[in-house]
Parts: sequence; structure tokens; C-alpha cells
Amino acid sequence: MSAGSRMRKKPKLLFDLTPLDTPSGPRGIGRYIRELARGLSELPSDELAGIDLVGLTSLGWDGSYKTTEDIGSFDGYMKSPPTERDFYVWAYRQRVALWMAAKRIGATAVHVLDPHATPLFLRRAGIKKIVTCYDLVPTRLPDHYFGPGDGGQVGGKLIERRRYRSADLVVAISEATRDDVCRLLGMAPERVVRVYAGLDLTPWSSALQPGAVALTLERYGLTRRPFALYVGGADWRKNTEGMMGGIARAKSLGVDLDLVWAGHLAPNHVANVEAAARAAGVFGSLKRLGYVVDDDLVALYRAAVAHLFVSRLEGFGLTIVEAMAAGCPVVTTAAGSLAEVAGDAALTVDPEDHAAIGDALARLAREPKLREDCVRKGRDRAPKFSRAALAKGTAEVYRRFLASRS
Repeated sequence: MSAGSRMRKKPKLLFDLTPLDTPSGPRGIGRYIRELARGLSELPSDELAGIDLVGLTSLGWDGSYKTTEDIGSFDGYMKSPPTERDFYVWAYRQRVALWMAAKRIGATAVHVLDPHATPLFLRRAGIKKIVTCYDLVPTRLPDHYFGPGDGGQVGGKLIERRRYRSADLVVAISEATRDDVCRLLGMAPERVVRVYAGLDLTPWSSALQPGAVALTLERYGLTRRPFALYVGGADWRKNTEGMMGGIARAKSLGVDLDLVWAGHLAPNHVANVEAAARAAGVFGSLKRLGYVVDDDLVALYRAAVAHLFVSRLEGFGLTIVEAMAAGCPVVTTAAGSLAEVAGDAALTVDPEDHAAIGDALARLAREPKLREDCVRKGRDRAPKFSRAALAKGTAEVYRRFLASRS
């Protein structure tokens, strides 16, 4: 036997791309998976030397599978918008069949990138499990996020606890999330690592075509008044009341601002948002745009007085990074992961202090020097959360984890 044939085979890490064919695909989890997959595929070869990285693109109930070596180019097979039923089918299939596929593939470890399905029998099959944790919002806010379908407040917490405690390693996307995993789930700190989420900054930081901002504002009917920009959904933690109260406060100070809301909303959320605007007396200043493509969103960031993101709880906050890269000042929450991401590049407030939210907006509208400082600091800070940084940090985690198991 030659020396080469006696060399140990490279450990194989299975990177689970299948959530891209579920409702997670177009949401934040899907975006994280795409950014990480593309970032890993763009790394210099020596960053993943000694690791055979394989993407799982399809999984059958019997453990049949499809894989790809080019994880950066896979964007999912599903052509029509996925439904909640698609999610539950995927979740149960992951639980019962992932271990079979991983064993047939010869995986040393699996990276589970959507934690909402806990694969069974991996440990029995001798396969290690890495799980990404985006946040522990349901555990932190059980009254709002654990309904009967989630097992209720008691069962829901137990399920979420199992998702992460069954992992050999948890990757948290912020230090605040890492702290929550250790404190709330009782996990040993050495089993939880922090790798910041990230994204490709180029579309947000690049120069726009002359007149692009003006044309975008004209197309969306936003030429009458200055505006604060919010990008996202409207569940309870997003603090719709705080945003509306902040706009009302700014108006009381003589700063006539609109709130431009970019993002698709379910009908019940539309009703809640409009009710909050009416209660605050700012319904006429609410401009709902629905889903906005990135090219237009860049122009909206460039035109906005501020990106307003005063959520009560988040695991990270990618829109803060988008805004900083685009040169838009940020008003955000003073504690937790949002302040962690924004650093000193934002004005930070208590999310329940509507007056403070409005005061911050008014300052950015009235004080050009403050605005310039926030823009400069934001552009300097944004590269900390680039796609390349995410991929490099994750590759280092892979190397250390697999080396400790060799």
C-alpha cells in the first residue's frame, strides 16, 4: 500500500441547503444561508483545506438525496412560493431521514442552517451536528411567540431547548444571541461560538446611476416630505407602536416626517400597523410600499433621514448593515444585538420611549453634522459584517471543530 493510499480521508461536512425550498427561503434564514454559501464558495482554497464541503440540495423520506459541490450557485428548486405545508413536510422529513442521507454520503458532520427541525439519530449514526442559532425570541418572549401549535409556553421552551442542546456545536450570529443560548439553555460556553452574520456589501455601498434616487422617489410617490425608512415585518417585537409614536413626537417638534414601510405584510399585520398609526395620529404619514427590490431599496436608504429599527428583540439586524453600507443614519435599540451591530454609528434609544425615538429622528433631520458623523461611522463599521467576514469566520469554526474530532 502506498503512502498516499494510507492517508486519512478528508472529513466531509454536509451543508444543508434544503431550507431554501421552504418558507424560510425568502426570509432572513434563507438570506443567511445564501450569503454564507456564496461566501464559502468565494474563499481562497486554503481556507477550507482539508475539508470536503458538500451541499445537500434535496432529501427524500427514504434518505435519498441530491448534493452539489458548488454550494454558492444553488438557489433552491421550488419555483412557486412555498407554503406553510411545505415547511412542515420539510421539517418532518429532516427529522426522520437526514441521518440516512448523511450516513450514505459519508458525512463526518452536518451543518443544520434552519434550526426549526431537529434531525433524529445523527448521534447514533456517529455524525456530529452543528446548528446555527439566529435568536431565542420565542424563549425570551413566550407570551407572544409560543402558541398551541408550538407546544405552548412550556412545551415550546422544551422544544427550543432540545434544538440546540442536541447539537455538538452551536453557531450564534451575535454575541447577544450567544449569551442567550448559554444563559437560557444552560449550554457550556465552549459549545457555543459567535460568528457574526454578514452580507455582500457591494450593492449597498456602490455608486448609483445619476438621478437614480430621484427617479425611485418619484416612482414610489415619495417626493413630498422627508421620511424615515423601516424595512421588515410587523410582528409584536418589531415595535410598530414605537415607530408610530416616534413619528408623532418628531412632528410635535416641528419635523414633518413620513414613515416609509418597505416589506410584505400579511393582511392581519396591515390592520395592526394601520391601527397603530391611527392611534398615534400619524395615519396620513404612513407610506406602505410592500416588497421592495434591493436596487430600489438602496435608493430609499440614500434618501431617508434615517433607517428606523427600534425592535424590542432581534438576533442580529441585517438592515442596519445595509443602511450603514448605503450611507443612511440609523436609529435603533440601545441594548442587545442591534446596539451590538450598530456600535457608535447609530443613535440608540429605549424602544419603549417613544419621545426618545422622535427626538433622535428630529436631531438627524436638523443637525447635518450629526448626520455626517453617523454616515461616516456607519460606512467604516459595515465591513465588519461583510459576506467575506462571515465565510472566513465560519470556515475557521469548521476547521477547529473537525480537527477536534479527528
